[in-house]
Amino acid sequence: MPTLTYFLKLIELPNLELDTYIRQRLETNPLLEEIAQDLTQETEKEEVNKTEVDQFDSIKELFNEGIEGFYESRQDNFDPLENIPAQADRLYEHLMHQARIKFNDRDLKIAELVISNIEDDGYLAVEPEQLVNEGFELTDINRVIKAIQNFDPLGCAWRDKREPLFVQLKALGYGEDSLEYILVRDYLADLKSKYYKEIIKKLGISEERFESARRVILKLDPKPGWRYSSLPSRYISPDFIIFWQDNKLQAMLKDEIIPRVRIRRQYIEILKNPQGVRKEELEFIKSHAQAAHNLVVAIEQRRRTLSRIIQAILKYQYEFFEKGYNFLKPTTITEFARQLEVNPSTISRAIANKYVESPQGIHKLKFFFSAPLGHTDKRKIFQKIKKIVEAEDKSSPFSDTQIAKKLCREGIIISRRTVSKYRDLLGIPPNKFRKE
Repeated sequence: MPTLTYFLKLIELPNLELDTYIRQRLETNPLLEEIAQDLTQETEKEEVNKTEVDQFDSIKELFNEGIEGFYESRQDNFDPLENIPAQADRLYEHLMHQARIKFNDRDLKIAELVISNIEDDGYLAVEPEQLVNEGFELTDINRVIKAIQNFDPLGCAWRDKREPLFVQLKALGYGEDSLEYILVRDYLADLKSKYYKEIIKKLGISEERFESARRVILKLDPKPGWRYSSLPSRYISPDFIIFWQDNKLQAMLKDEIIPRVRIRRQYIEILKNPQGVRKEELEFIKSHAQAAHNLVVAIEQRRRTLSRIIQAILKYQYEFFEKGYNFLKPTTITEFARQLEVNPSTISRAIANKYVESPQGIHKLKFFFSAPLGHTDKRKIFQKIKKIVEAEDKSSPFSDTQIAKKLCREGIIISRRTVSKYRDLLGIPPNKFRKE
C-alpha cells in the first residue's frame, strides 16, 4: 500500500526535513501544487477537504484495486503502523520486537526493563544487581541479558567493552580458545596501542597468524547499537510548541513552514473526463496521480498523528510544563502507547529526532519517555543534575564523570554515560561548551 510507505517515511521526519522533502516532490511531480499561504485558515481548510474528496473520487476510478478499502477504513484514530513491521526501527523498538518473539510473561517484563536501560551505543546503563530491586531474581536477569546480547545487532546490553566483541566472535564460530578470542580478552589495550611485536612474542605465534586474527577483530563492532540509533545532532528547530493562552497551556504542531499541497484542479478534471486527451498525456497524468494523491493523504495523517501525541503529552505532563522538573511524571514508550491504544512503534517513530519548545525550555520528545529503572522516579535526578550545573564554577565546569560522582555521594548510583544522556535530554551542553 503506497500511502503507508509515504506515512512511514514522513512520520519520522522533523518539520524542516519534511519541508525539504515536500518541495522536492513539488519539483518532480507536475500534478502537485502548493496552496497559497495567503488563504484564510477556514478557506484553506475547505479547499483541502474538497480536494481530498475530488481526489478520492477520481483516483478511486483510476486505481480501483486496493485504494477503496483503504479509504473506507480511514478514521481519525486510524493507525497505519499497527501490525506493520518497521523499516527503520530505532534501537529500543528493534530489540523489543525480538524480545516479544523470544520471551513470555515474566521474562518479557525483565527484557523490557533491561532494554529500556540500553543506551544508543548498546551499553547497559545499570548493573544487573540493581534490577533485583524491581522484584526479579539475579539469575533470571542475567539469563535474559545473555539472550538479548544475541539479538540483532549482536552484542547489545554490554557492560564491559569486550562483551560485544566476545558475542560477535562466538557467532562467527571463534571459541574461547581461539587466538581471536584471546586477543580480545587479554590484549585489547595492546592492540589499541599497536604493540604488535610484543603480542606476537608473548604468544609465540607467526606474524601471518597474528595479522589474520587482527583482521577478524577489526571487522567487529564495539558499539553495535549505533546501527539503529538516532541521527546525529544538528541545528534544533522545535517541531512543537507549548504555550500559555488565556491562563491555560496549549499545545500545537509548528507546521507553518510545511507546504500545504494538493493536486492541480485541471488534472483532476482530466482524470474525471479523459475524452479528447491524447493517450500519451493521459498516461503521463496517471503515472503521477497515484503518487501525488498518496503524498497528500500521508501528510495529513502525519499531522493528525503528531497532534494527537503532543496533546497527550501535554495532558499527562501538564504539571511539569506548568511548574517544572519536580513535577515530571515517569513513563515509558510502551505505557504511553498503551494509553493511546496504538502500537509502541508509532510513538517510537513519531518522537524520533523531534523537539518541543515550552515554558520549561526546549527538550527532545524522547526526554518524556526515558525511564532509567522500571518504576524509578527520575525527577530528582534531572533536578539534581540541573542544580549541580547551575551552581558550578563557570570557569571550570563539571564533567559528566564529576557530576556522576557528586550524585553517588548523595546516594544516587548513576553511570557517566547516563549523566551524559540526561544532560543531553535537559538541553545542557557538554562542559567544554559551558566554560566562560
